[in-house]
Amino acid sequence: MERIDRIEKAIEELVASQKKTDAQLAELSESRKMVDIKFTELAESQKEMRKSMGIQSAELAESQKEMRKSMGIQSAELAESQKEMQRQLGGIGNTNGEFAENFFFSSLSNKMQLGGIKFDYIERNVKSRIRNLTDEFDIVLYNGDSVGLLEIKNTVKAANVNQLLQTKLQNFRTLNPEYATAKIYLGIGGFTFENESVKASAKAAGIIVLEVQGDHFEADVANMRAF
Repeated sequence: MERIDRIEKAIEELVASQKKTDAQLAELSESRKMVDIKFTELAESQKEMRKSMGIQSAELAESQKEMRKSMGIQSAELAESQKEMQRQLGGIGNTNGEFAENFFFSSLSNKMQLGGIKFDYIERNVKSRIRNLTDEFDIVLYNGDSVGLLEIKNTVKAANVNQLLQTKLQNFRTLNPEYATAKIYLGIGGFTFENESVKASAKAAGIIVLEVQGDHFEADVANMRAF
């Protein structure tokens, strides 16, 4: 009898333990459900976040695209504006240069003489070409054995003096072989000179310096020489 009581008691304890285990498993199952719900909510939240970030990224990309487009248009407009400004400035420079040429050509046409040398006729913008060599000379005066070769600028610079001596003189002889042995007198003139040293270097080289004085010009021929 005692043995049966122990067995029944053991069975009761086992049943109680099983109920407790079942309760714990039920709690664990519920806990897992909650975890699954949280994971689902987190996954959905991440999905929404990625979607939102994707929209924002697309909006940002579109904004950057529009900005680059706008900057491209502005850059093109700026480049065109600068091009137009350069064209206008170049036009002003060309106009002033032509005005200076007109002034000296008109003045010299009335009295074709430089440093006591009388010339028979005068030309302006004389263009010459032989094979690959081309050049243009602002004002040229001629007589039987002499040539007056003048370079005219609105503002005379050192580079103009050097070009006349080093390039224009030789090109004129090459392009006009009939004057290969002629005496060539060089002159440079303008409304203004960049500085006094420009005039001084021209005079030292034997070039006639023509400078505007009021409504006429003065020619400094003190050091003029034939080339």
